[in-house]
Amino acid sequence: MRRESRSRVGGALRLGALLTLLPGVAAAGALEVAFNSSDRYGESFTFVADADDGTYVTVNLSVTNIGPGSRTGICRATVLRPGKPVWSPQTRVGGREWSYDAATDTLKVGTCSAKVTDAGLSVEAALDGGKVALEYAKKPEPWSPEGSTIELGKDRYRHEVLVGSSPVKVTLQVPKAAEVSLTGGGYVDHSRSTIAPAKLAKRWVRFRALRGPQRAVVLAREGQEGDYAPVYLWEDKGQPQLLEAFTLAQTGQKERSAWRAEFTDREGKPALTVRSKTLLQRSAPVESLGVLSGLVKPMVGSPVTYLHRAVLERAGKPPVEGLMEVTVEGE
Repeated sequence: MRRESRSRVGGALRLGALLTLLPGVAAAGALEVAFNSSDRYGESFTFVADADDGTYVTVNLSVTNIGPGSRTGICRATVLRPGKPVWSPQTRVGGREWSYDAATDTLKVGTCSAKVTDAGLSVEAALDGGKVALEYAKKPEPWSPEGSTIELGKDRYRHEVLVGSSPVKVTLQVPKAAEVSLTGGGYVDHSRSTIAPAKLAKRWVRFRALRGPQRAVVLAREGQEGDYAPVYLWEDKGQPQLLEAFTLAQTGQKERSAWRAEFTDREGKPALTVRSKTLLQRSAPVESLGVLSGLVKPMVGSPVTYLHRAVLERAGKPPVEGLMEVTVEGE
């Protein structure tokens, strides 16, 4: 089953490589949006920063036809500071309020923007009377390991890492608080899809070690039919290590949950373990809609995401501290 699934994914990957050569899909710049007219279309850039003081920040810029209207632009941010309330503002704008400038490789969504600069990558999100600014020291260098393109019928999903690891400067202006400047490690990725989110994946596991002596990224998806792709480990030096599959175990429920993901290599042997330690956030956006959730579940499902401080463990190697995200379809 797994090797057959891998073969199918390999065919999808080759097709995805061809798609990047087609007009409207090939990107002139790292931040170009390749808009699609499908009702299931969604495209997203995710910017992550893990600051040295334990602050976690994300900014997400996306364009989608899912939900009311089309060509909708969305900017959202999440700021988790130790001992402070969560700040998670967002805004939705129409098609005339977002744009991409190929000359400067700049994406704007309402009052938010991302731009490739001479020094690296700059991101700003001015929302709800506050502001987040991220300055990455490295420019985007897109890469997509085997399995990063998924094909379901005529619909496709493609994922690429733009910045696997980079020093980052963080400036925060949370409403009713003084401006704060921080440093840490950062990560950036980009995905585009015409597959309905409810059909794309049963579970996702992500691990990112962005500061400290070791850098690492783990990305793993389990499909609705039990296929596994992409599944890989990337470290700061060298090519991504392709993995075969993973198992995911949960103990406790909701805010008391803990997670353990066991990965096997292409020979079916144990490769690594990612184990959660401290919960930072549980996010269930569809669940929070209450009676309205029934209107959106058929398209987006009911994803629940857990964010933890975590550790990556391998036989004969020192543990690597980082962040673990587990996304499951409903609970």
